[in-house]
Amino acid sequence: MEYRLSPDMRCCTIGTHSVFLDLSRDRYFLLSEDAEVRFRKFREGRADEADLAWLVSRRIICPDAHEPADSVPAVPAPESSALDNDLPSARFVCTARAAFAQISARRDIRHRPIARILSEIHTVRERHIPDEHQHALYVASAFQQARYLISGTDQCLPRGIAMKRMLARQGCHADLVIGVTLPFSAHCWVQLGSTVLTDFLDLVQAYKTILVA
Repeated sequence: MEYRLSPDMRCCTIGTHSVFLDLSRDRYFLLSEDAEVRFRKFREGRADEADLAWLVSRRIICPDAHEPADSVPAVPAPESSALDNDLPSARFVCTARAAFAQISARRDIRHRPIARILSEIHTVRERHIPDEHQHALYVASAFQQARYLISGTDQCLPRGIAMKRMLARQGCHADLVIGVTLPFSAHCWVQLGSTVLTDFLDLVQAYKTILVA
């Protein structure tokens, strides 16, 4: 029998610690020392039946003969940020749309599971547009200017969801990334290829990716 991480579970390793994001419960957590040993044995292919049964009972892993035992989010390492250079000026109508998109995302986060929100982002039809990098810079500029209309403090998740939605609907593919660090902190950003659109480069480089949408 093969095993893998449970479908709603995301995980990354920082030093000797495994950090989990449980999408079904909208929460992050760390394992106790004993549990960490069990999970490390699972990842290394050394887990015995008792270890596997314990991890399954906690919904950390599940049996699955068709999927790999573990998966690493595929996204290029961030190498630059749109905010490190002068952004093109966005039209006011685009700035207003960015503000309303963030308000909508905040409302969704309050009333709907994050797993459902992220799954719907995947279903947005994405058509290719020419020079999507330049287009993404205008959208990044609109979101920066929207900070004068609505507060951006501690709003990285709604901002990221809103920008990802807007870019996807306009035919521009970008990744929504959630990263974590220890002592525990989580942050969300959007990047196109290796270019970060929502934050300065030094900020996101402090985080290790745990989820990509």
